[in-house]
This record gives sequence, C-alpha cells and structure tokens, in this order.
Amino acid sequence: MKIKTILLLLLFGLTSAEILAQEPTFTRKGAFYFYWGYNRSVYARTNLHFNGPEYDFTLYDLKGTDRPTRFGWEYFDPSRFTIPQYNFRLGYYITDRFTISLGSDHMKYVVSANQKTRISGVITDAISEKYGGAYLNQEIVLTEDLLKFEHSDGFNFSTIDLAYLQPLFEKGEFSVLLNMGIGGVWIITKTNVKVFGEGLDNDFHIAGYGLAGKVGPRVEFKNRLFLLGEIKGGYASLPSVLIKNSEPEIGDHNLSFLEYYVALGVNFKIKRRKNKRAPTTAIHP
Repeated sequence: MKIKTILLLLLFGLTSAEILAQEPTFTRKGAFYFYWGYNRSVYARTNLHFNGPEYDFTLYDLKGTDRPTRFGWEYFDPSRFTIPQYNFRLGYYITDRFTISLGSDHMKYVVSANQKTRISGVITDAISEKYGGAYLNQEIVLTEDLLKFEHSDGFNFSTIDLAYLQPLFEKGEFSVLLNMGIGGVWIITKTNVKVFGEGLDNDFHIAGYGLAGKVGPRVEFKNRLFLLGEIKGGYASLPSVLIKNSEPEIGDHNLSFLEYYVALGVNFKIKRRKNKRAPTTAIHP
C-alpha cells in the first residue's frame, strides 16, 4: 500500500475518532498526536566508496544538496503531496511531558554535478576506457559519464523518537512549549545512480542507520491543534547503497545533516466504547 493511501486512511480515522470533541480538561497522558509537514536540509561533505567486479574506488569530499519542490499544487493535491520533502509522525504521551513516536523524514540528497573532487582506487579498462587505471588521491572533475548519484526519491529517515515537552508560556487558549528529543533507526533509500554511465533508479532499500537530536517550539491552541517548527541534526551511516538492485555493485558513504521543518498537528484521544449490558429479569419461583 502506498504511503499516501496509508496517510489518508489515518487522517480519516482521526476524524472519526472525534479528535476535536470538547472535554472539560485535556490531559496529555494517554493521548496521541499526529503531524504532517515539510522540510529542507543541508549536508556536510562526504566520501563516496564504490565497489564492483570491475572497480573499487573512492571519491573524496563531495558536496551534496537537497532537492525541494517549488511551492505549488503538489503540496495540496492528495495524489501528489508526497512528492515534496515531507515529515510525518504519530506519537503517544507516556506522561504529560514525555512522548514516544514513530515517523519518517522524507529528505532528498543529490551529489552536485561537475564539482572538483579527488579519487583513489582501481578502475579496469573493461568498464571504462576513459577512466581505466589506478589512482591515488588524484584530482578529477565529477562529470555525469563518471558518476550521477542522488537519493532523489528518498533519503528516508524512519525513526523511533523519545521526546520531552517543556511548557514555556500560556495565555488563554494558546500555549507555547519547547520540544526536545532524540531518535533514530533505519535509513531507507531509493537511489538513482549511474557509475560510468551504467546504473538504475533502484528499489527502496534499507541502506543503513542513523541517529539524530531535535529541538524546537510548539504553539498549541486549546491543547488540541498545534504548529511546530524544529531543527534536527543527525548522522547517517549507509554501508549498503544499491547501484543495480540485486547486482554485486555497492556504494557506501556517511552523512552528517541538518534538517529544519514546519508541521501542523493534532492531539487526540481514542474513546473506548462502553459495553451496554442488557437488563436482567429476576425469576421468582
């Protein structure tokens, strides 16, 4: 099932759970929350290592960027709103201040073309007459006939997060809190890559793992609806990046990143239905 279908079903379920029903007091403990938003990200330089039957080489100090979608209808169209760089998270309040959550940050990472880099390793003439040879820290220009590399359908950071909410300010129906958290687990990539002109837009694949910390303010209305803005810094190790799906060619690299995002969310409780017992009729002798 596609992610957009799952999200639409989840939103429908939240609505039918009467998430906006008024209560005399709303305590977060035992409640849930859900948010959806969009992100931008910046990346530190990285070394990319490629290994296959005809080559084993490393490119050093490569620059990469994200690939945001220009603001437009894609952000609102139910059939296209997963195209931009998005975030979603479903969480549970363990206490009024501590939460645990599951979610994914759909970031994108694209190695900049035509940049100067350095190369070390061995490339056979059988795979490339132009680049065949042995290299030791030699300068080279990253043209597309050497490498095209992008996690363009997903540098997807799927995480389990633990977080703490610190109240900062409250006035009337509005309150401001500071959210601080840490989390990580899998990095799921869908990598469009060509090495010496050969490669694929590969399948979704667990390429590695990551860990990140986040902090940012949350503005709540009636303790129900909220707007949040957070900054997240993290590190990802990707030892298993696909080049030709099931073929033996593999790429690997490590990434440090800084992500920032804005999201709209809702706190809700799932009401349990009370069992109605049928009245009993006394039987007299």
